[in-house]
Amino acid sequence: MRLFNAFISFACLQAVFAEPSAVSVHGQVVVYEALGSYPEANGWSAEPFCAPERELQEGWLVQRVEVDCGGPPRGDYDAYRMPLDEFAEIDSFFFEWRLQTDGDRSEITGVAPAFLATGDLFGVSYHFTIASDRVRLIRDNRLPLVFVDLDPLMPHTYRLELIGAQSYAWFIDGILTDAGIPEGAYPTPTAVIAWGAEVWYQDNTSTWDFVRLGRIPGDASGDYDSDGAATLFDHYFVVDCLSKDGPGIFGGPGENAGPGCRVTDFDGDKDVDLLDFAEFQNLFGGPHP
Repeated sequence: MRLFNAFISFACLQAVFAEPSAVSVHGQVVVYEALGSYPEANGWSAEPFCAPERELQEGWLVQRVEVDCGGPPRGDYDAYRMPLDEFAEIDSFFFEWRLQTDGDRSEITGVAPAFLATGDLFGVSYHFTIASDRVRLIRDNRLPLVFVDLDPLMPHTYRLELIGAQSYAWFIDGILTDAGIPEGAYPTPTAVIAWGAEVWYQDNTSTWDFVRLGRIPGDASGDYDSDGAATLFDHYFVVDCLSKDGPGIFGGPGENAGPGCRVTDFDGDKDVDLLDFAEFQNLFGGPHP
């Protein structure tokens, strides 16, 4: 039996039998940036349990979950879900998110304290459970669990890249952490993603900077949403890679901006600087060759 079990299987069934998605997709990506709106305003379905606290704070989505809501072994639960049928059988796909949580690693044995889980009805899944100082990846209960220790004092950037049924690669802060051959191509027509926070025995707070997913854009294309043109939407991510301060997305000369910024690295030197920005300006407003 696949490990993705009741939590995501139920969500998958909902995705299959629900009304068609009303999610607004920019080109071939979906992005949630916690800059001034909640995920519900960006096409995500909220699935709270009990009474989680949620607020926007200085460009971050903050989720506070407490045991007292339901009592052990489960308290608050605050998740967002989206079907991925629009991306079914795409040839390349990525998930990327930036998160910090103060939850204890003992909570990882459940689906807590923070999680991002994606799967389908056919058994392909990638289930990340994240604590303050450790993250766990589950793909299948027949496969070894992958654990990675983290610096608890900072947010971390996570990225999963899928190339059909050929390969998967998991990066943390721009560093390749795990890779291999997937159990099948993903997304599929029944694919779904869910992310959020949960508590079992210890209250915790999780803060999200962004959640992004879609077709992997071409290297040095400047076209983040793969729509064939360099636009103001793409400009946001060029500036993000150029100036945002954080592990895996450092900008500036000499800094490895991470795999999420290959789209803006026009000279192939792994950083994003003003030379890359100038090249993007040359592309801006017109179709790509």
